[in-house]
Amino acid sequence: MPAAGPPRLSHPHVPFRAALCLFLLALLQLQACAGRDPRQAARALGASRGFAETLYPTPYFILYGQFRPGTGDVLRVYIEGDGHAWQSRTRPSADPSPRNPVGLRLALADPSPAPLLYLARPCQYVRGEALRHCATRYWTSARLSEEVISSLDAAVSAAKARSGVRCVALVGFSGGGGAAALLAARRRDVVFLGSVAGNLHLSAWTGRHRLSPLSESLEPFSVAPALYNLPQRHLSSRDDKVMPPELSAGFCRAARQPGSCRVVEGIPHSGPWVQAWDYAY
Repeated sequence: MPAAGPPRLSHPHVPFRAALCLFLLALLQLQACAGRDPRQAARALGASRGFAETLYPTPYFILYGQFRPGTGDVLRVYIEGDGHAWQSRTRPSADPSPRNPVGLRLALADPSPAPLLYLARPCQYVRGEALRHCATRYWTSARLSEEVISSLDAAVSAAKARSGVRCVALVGFSGGGGAAALLAARRRDVVFLGSVAGNLHLSAWTGRHRLSPLSESLEPFSVAPALYNLPQRHLSSRDDKVMPPELSAGFCRAARQPGSCRVVEGIPHSGPWVQAWDYAY
């Protein structure tokens, strides 16, 4: 159901609201310094909430992540969006590292005591030797290629082994939502799938915006029917012109879970999603 008025926090406890307000204030203060290197800004954000940088070597890429130990039997994973993939509509970026890491902000605001993992997408935040295989195609036409999804899969497995947990919950922002869906379809330990402004239907998205097809990417929409038994939540906003609610709605129908799609108002694509995301899962 659409939200009435501004998005509201789902957590009922006032202390949590107060803590989140302080956290958002800290984010604003750190964002004021975001003119520096994106990785330095991401490191500062993570350190403010007890996260530590970790690199995950995989057969294809070395992925950047931030990890926070915790208690419980489920590793909560947050996958970043496409980042700074394009300088302009026709010119790819030389560095896809996010300038506004919404996926990271979602991870840092998670109040759960569970172990938490933030995963950047391939070639985001890495330097030097860690840039191996980082061709532009991996943040343009091949952003959800087999190599990308396999690498994310390997990083999740490494963090899961480190945590000593049995299960994984996957949440992705924007293009990270599509990555999360593709991961959920190939893993057998996933107990929850979530997306925030998720790109869950690539061909519909490129068609809507008159973009070139992502010809080297896997299609998240194609795995939706296989996920019908998996608990899910997909959040979108009527004010998101990049990933409008119709994209998520089609995925939820294909997964036979139309109620898993929730729509709010007042949040643009790179807006304050932490105010609307329900962390109770």
